[in-house]
Amino acid sequence: MPKLISAPFFSANPVFRRAEYAAAVGRRPQDRVVTAMLAQHLQAGNIQRIARGVFASVPKHADAATWSVDRFLAASRLRQGGTIAYHSALELHGYAYTEGHDVQVIAQGEPGMFEAAGFACRFVRPPRGFAPPDGVMAVDRLGQEVRVTTIERTVADLFNRCDLAGDAEELFNSLDLVMRVDTAALARYARTLGKATAAGALGFWLEHERKRLGIPDVALEGFRTLMPAQPRYALGTKPGEGRTARGWNVILPAHVLERRFEGL
Repeated sequence: MPKLISAPFFSANPVFRRAEYAAAVGRRPQDRVVTAMLAQHLQAGNIQRIARGVFASVPKHADAATWSVDRFLAASRLRQGGTIAYHSALELHGYAYTEGHDVQVIAQGEPGMFEAAGFACRFVRPPRGFAPPDGVMAVDRLGQEVRVTTIERTVADLFNRCDLAGDAEELFNSLDLVMRVDTAALARYARTLGKATAAGALGFWLEHERKRLGIPDVALEGFRTLMPAQPRYALGTKPGEGRTARGWNVILPAHVLERRFEGL
């Protein structure tokens, strides 16, 4: 029976954990029989080991030696409750200007880089105010659900951690692709983050995109209550290299202030 179950299980689960496979074949997760079965399928090229206890199913007629797993789906399974976020979330939403070098995942546990088979994953501690299901949605990857931050949560988090976008230029180039945002949700996340510089920079972006995105004046006034009381460096600006964004008390990179806004 286990052999008959394995093939349909692999077909239905492009990425899976050892415990899920064990349950499917009616065994306990640490059963030696499960170890032997997985080893047999690894040797046969039916599956790949992504990380300890995490595997990917290799499609029929594909070469296990050269086949690449969906990195977003695989990264989301490395830790329980993992949520694709920051620049990687922009990629999943279709708004990233360039492809990232690693997959960024909000997850409990120690932050840092993890080298998996075929990709790198960067674990990031949950930002302040991160309280799923608020700010999190599910997207389909090869028939399996992947948790990802909503575009509003993603934008708010990236203004707080611009380094996880790469730099300010990549962030703003990516935001040019965003067609609509929920300003109430943006303000809520900016408020819970509690970072005045991030809120000021975010307010600056909304003001200069107000026509394209249809941002109401009342929303901008709400962000002004969150901005710094005095000018502060934001978005990775180095001392002496930035300029103050008028009306927002944030010092931004000169190339950000000189961008061609409003479609010009």
